[in-house]
Amino acid sequence: MLLASDGSTTVLLEALLECPLVVLVESQQDVSVEELPDRAVTALGLAPGDPVIERRSALVTPDGVPASMNLVFFAAPPSGWSGSASDTAPLGKRLREARTRQHREVLSFGASRWPGDDSGRPCAYKEYVIACDDGVRLYVLEKFHPDHVEPPADAGLLATAGPDAV
Repeated sequence: MLLASDGSTTVLLEALLECPLVVLVESQQDVSVEELPDRAVTALGLAPGDPVIERRSALVTPDGVPASMNLVFFAAPPSGWSGSASDTAPLGKRLREARTRQHREVLSFGASRWPGDDSGRPCAYKEYVIACDDGVRLYVLEKFHPDHVEPPADAGLLATAGPDAV
């Protein structure tokens, strides 16, 4: 349900883990369109030379345990979200609090590899676009910690096919 839903993955993940989650921004920087995966460029409708921000973050439990690793690309923040690296509220929650109308378009989901883990453990991932009514689109790739979210049953087949950008 977490992977196929076109709603807030944070809300579903919090329900699954039975705790609130906060964002830890690991890095946020301007990047060139040429550095983005083709699927992100297409999903965001970007052209060469367009400004893009890359945000790498983690959703963590109150104990600081990562629940997911996230990669977000956007040209400008949507109304209701500052785009600030110091904002610890999950993006979807911040948009909802500001009553920013939004819709998620799931691009893909399945199994990939948990980032930074020497064992190369399979993990579940979800790739989607948040489309806001103000015309802003955000590309999101979330990888879920395998201790919290079981990878799909065919993880052995899909582990190398999933997005590896995070």
